[in-house]
Amino acid sequence: MADPVIKVERDGHLTIITINRADRLNALDAGAGRLLGEAFEAFENDDDQWVAILTGTGRAFCTGNDLVAMSQGGGGAGGTRRPGSHGHGFGSICKRFPLYKPVIAAINGFAVAGGLELALVCDILVAGESAKFGLTEVRWALMPMGGGTQRLPRSIPRAWANYMMLTGEQISAQEAREIGLISHIVPDDEVLTKARDIAEIILSRGPLAVWAAKEAMMRGADLPLEQGLAYEDAIGSQVLTSEDSKEGPRAFAEKRRPDFKAR
Repeated sequence: MADPVIKVERDGHLTIITINRADRLNALDAGAGRLLGEAFEAFENDDDQWVAILTGTGRAFCTGNDLVAMSQGGGGAGGTRRPGSHGHGFGSICKRFPLYKPVIAAINGFAVAGGLELALVCDILVAGESAKFGLTEVRWALMPMGGGTQRLPRSIPRAWANYMMLTGEQISAQEAREIGLISHIVPDDEVLTKARDIAEIILSRGPLAVWAAKEAMMRGADLPLEQGLAYEDAIGSQVLTSEDSKEGPRAFAEKRRPDFKAR
């Protein structure tokens, strides 16, 4: 039996989603995009899964749409935005809202075009030393339509976003860290290990508090400060009613590791 093009591994409360089209540098066709969306939907809806890692096999994280398939009339992996469907932007995840569980990108090799847009959906980006980043669509008379025109300028200085988007040129992992696009660079063979280490740290924290903190950051990003602070108070008050919020201080007082239940 052939390996699945989207592999899903569950390890405790951690889901690892791997794009497995190494022969196409993990470019996505319509079928792979649909399956990626289904994997994320399953992660989002599973109360026992708290953190996800997204990665790719071989020499690439993801190189965007499968242009060979597109040239043969197969269509891209862009999908549509019908509420409740799997079609939420490129890879069926780039325009999926909301997703408040943390997602870590383990970036090996190329994260270009839609691949960079997938990475921008993630909350923490870990890259190998040889990783390359770019919104390369304009090279082929295409436009970034997986959120790149909106997320990249919100993630890095405008001058760099303009350069990357309008030239289609790629930048190195070192440049990506300097401009704040990624948080960590590690040897190429340690990318997934580092991502798992970060995931384990997050998994040791109170999951409801982690999800609420991400929600507050996402929803408050475009609000005036006063409204953002009010939203923070509202969602924080909900967290304080949880069982976990009692367990955390109790574990601290008893000098033991907390046993969080996400409730």
